[in-house]
Amino acid sequence: MNRSRYIAVFGGAVALMVVVVVVYLGLLSNTVSANVMSSVDEISRHDVEAIEGSLENSYARLGSVAKRLKVYDADTILEAQEQLNLEAASSALFNAVYLLAEDGSLYSSSYVVLGPDETNYLRIVSEGHGNFVTLYDDEDGRLETTKESLIYGIPLKDTVIDGVTFVAMLGRSDLSTIRGQLLIESFGGEGISSVVNDKGYYIVSASPATDLAGRNNFYDVLRDGRIDDGLSIEEVRRNISEGVQFTINVTNSAGERLVMSFAPVEGTSWSFIMTVPASVFERQSAPFIAMTGAMLSVMVLVLTGMMLLIYRFMKRSVQARAEAAARSEFLSNMSHEIRTPLNGIIGLNHLMARHIDDRAAMEGYVRKLGKAAQYLLSLVNDILDVSKLQAGKVQLVRAPFDLRAAIDNVCEMQREPMDERGIDFKLDNGLLTFPWVVGDEIRLSQVLMNILSNAVKFTPVGGRITLRASQGIRDERGFAPVTISIADTGCGMTPEFQRQIFDMFTQERTSNSESQKGTGLGMAISYLLVKQMGGLLTVESELGSGSCFTVCVSLPVDPSHRHGQAPAGTEPEGSARVGERAPVEAPVGLSGGEPGGSPRSARPMKLLVAEDNELNADIISSILSEEGFEVVVAENGQRAVELFEASAVGEFSAILMDAQMPVMDGYEAARVIRKLDRADAGKVFIFACTASTFTEDRNRAMGAGMNDFLAKPLNVPAMLSKLEALREERP
Repeated sequence: MNRSRYIAVFGGAVALMVVVVVVYLGLLSNTVSANVMSSVDEISRHDVEAIEGSLENSYARLGSVAKRLKVYDADTILEAQEQLNLEAASSALFNAVYLLAEDGSLYSSSYVVLGPDETNYLRIVSEGHGNFVTLYDDEDGRLETTKESLIYGIPLKDTVIDGVTFVAMLGRSDLSTIRGQLLIESFGGEGISSVVNDKGYYIVSASPATDLAGRNNFYDVLRDGRIDDGLSIEEVRRNISEGVQFTINVTNSAGERLVMSFAPVEGTSWSFIMTVPASVFERQSAPFIAMTGAMLSVMVLVLTGMMLLIYRFMKRSVQARAEAAARSEFLSNMSHEIRTPLNGIIGLNHLMARHIDDRAAMEGYVRKLGKAAQYLLSLVNDILDVSKLQAGKVQLVRAPFDLRAAIDNVCEMQREPMDERGIDFKLDNGLLTFPWVVGDEIRLSQVLMNILSNAVKFTPVGGRITLRASQGIRDERGFAPVTISIADTGCGMTPEFQRQIFDMFTQERTSNSESQKGTGLGMAISYLLVKQMGGLLTVESELGSGSCFTVCVSLPVDPSHRHGQAPAGTEPEGSARVGERAPVEAPVGLSGGEPGGSPRSARPMKLLVAEDNELNADIISSILSEEGFEVVVAENGQRAVELFEASAVGEFSAILMDAQMPVMDGYEAARVIRKLDRADAGKVFIFACTASTFTEDRNRAMGAGMNDFLAKPLNVPAMLSKLEALREERP
């Protein structure tokens, strides 16, 4: 890296650090403010508890008046009013006391009687809130006062005087007598408390009004300023009415920023408001932020110096590790995928050498050998395709072709397997308004073949596959968007697998797909091909319901086509390549050695072979049977565990365990067998048979409780030699 690039990287790093510091300081300021706000909320809650205590005391004192009236046992209402008059005269809290009759009439301690139509307090009592307190409002009944007052109320039971049933006792108290108890200052006198009711009228404020006409309303104060949190006044009103505890930031009419904390007063429709200037928080957090900023600045300088020292080494190290990891992953995948068909080819070669004169057997081996070779050839083609596509070396052909015919050809190639599985196939290409287009027919057909063949493989017998092709409106350049979707009712995919389906060597292991084999390269190739065509390949799927792959690509419409005739010289070449994809099954076999590599023993030896690939299982069973071994085959790890568990103790002398199998892999199967409660569970000899031959694979096998490792392609003489040694060790 040259000097200018170093300077650019260094400058970017410093700029990043500065941004981080600024962001950190902002977050720190917010954290400090949040802590202060938490303190405000705690203070508010404490103050509210003090207010609630004052209210409970008032209720208790009013209750004492009610008890004394009960004891007095007045015979007439006048006697009751006389008693109330004495109570009001002797009370330091209540200026007047009232009895509320069940018909709404109000009898006062000053001998005034208000009729049912003159008061509204019965409504409050009938709402069933129990004890209550409300700001005096002449709309609820004009009492003998013009001062700001609170009306306390408690319900009465079984109170009948002179034939009149009374349901509540009320006590009126001037606000001036309790304002000192409710007005609380905090934050060095800068924090001011207020109490408002649900209508916004101040019960207590820093500058209280002295009469009803001059009472200030909290909502009017809000309207004069601005709420900075995005809340409306109606939302604030609703929060107060619903008894919500919340905080807002407000800018008042003088431009001062304020923080208001709201807390409901239990048993009332009031809300306690703690108002603190925002400058209080800023002054409290400023020293801490300044010290932290200085400390971070020093750290930035130190880290910058360290970056200059380690940057060069770190960059080279990261690049080296990334390249090594990529090479290791690629080689591991290649090793496994290539060894699988090689295993079958080498094993078949061994059997063919042993049965050179048996024509019937040789014909079967040759057919199987052809499948394995075809699979290996397809794998190599796929690997080359991926490599070329990733390197951008695939040259797409630009030639006229009939898109409708190309789709028909792909469908026809899959017609036989669809008929064999009883799949209901529907082709809808009626919306191809410009069937003759210019592009690479072979590559597009390859993409469609990959998708459709997968749909056939993973759609159950009697399922349904639908292929729809359509074109959009041709633009001014002569291009028409082509959309081809292939939907099936197969096993579907998990959301996790959908995110990686277009990666190389990805295959989902499910109970619905365990019997299907493939390289895991088809979708990666299709995705890269469509991408190189300037299009997009997408998938929508739901596990258990099916999948839908959609190819979207814009292709030029062929201007020379007329009346369905193919333009001269446009017969596509190399179309056979479309049919050269890998067969559905991936045969696996065994490597051979010289025939008769191990002497046969007269003593029988029973082996359990766990192998999910039918060809591989067939080959290894034939080889071992010819060597005098009795063989039992399990198609997956779970089945191997079941067969071993059902066998007699010591019945199986050894287990040949394939590592990668559906349902339960070989590693898990080995662990389960070792944990079985039987005498031979810990003694039976288990061979790990796998095409994954890296050191970590061997360690994994040994860690699962296996005794030895047989790499695929299997070395048959070596394998027979190890088995013969086990047979010789048997008692």
